[in-house]
Amino acid sequence: MKRILSSLVLCAAVVSACTGEANNYKTLKFGAKGYPHEGTVFEITTEIGSGGFAYWCAGAEYARRFLGAGWTTRFYVARGLGPGEISGRRSSVLFTLDPAGLPTQSGVIRRPNAFNVGASMSVQGGDSNCDPFLLGFF
Repeated sequence: MKRILSSLVLCAAVVSACTGEANNYKTLKFGAKGYPHEGTVFEITTEIGSGGFAYWCAGAEYARRFLGAGWTTRFYVARGLGPGEISGRRSSVLFTLDPAGLPTQSGVIRRPNAFNVGASMSVQGGDSNCDPFLLGFF
């Protein structure tokens, strides 16, 4: 009996250690989640089927609420749409408040849902993407 209990405790400890980092998230509007990385980098995941506007909306909320960014502060795409580094989700976007080392976006055509590295938006601009009608919730 002791052997079984100790095995169960060991298994529980291993599972919780593996999932501990992925559970370190902040809940955002419309089911999105924000995961902290080092410094001012953060990972955003959204509900399955959400459009690109949902990432900008959630990124703005995370920057404002959890990193203390002002409304005029810009946040930048650090890594485009791809597998989550912390969340483990299939689709996530990495944003940062610090553009140092990121390429600047060139050209006159802005595609807000392309998530090109270096693309940016103000926190207020990202927050304007939080319209439930725009996000397809109505």
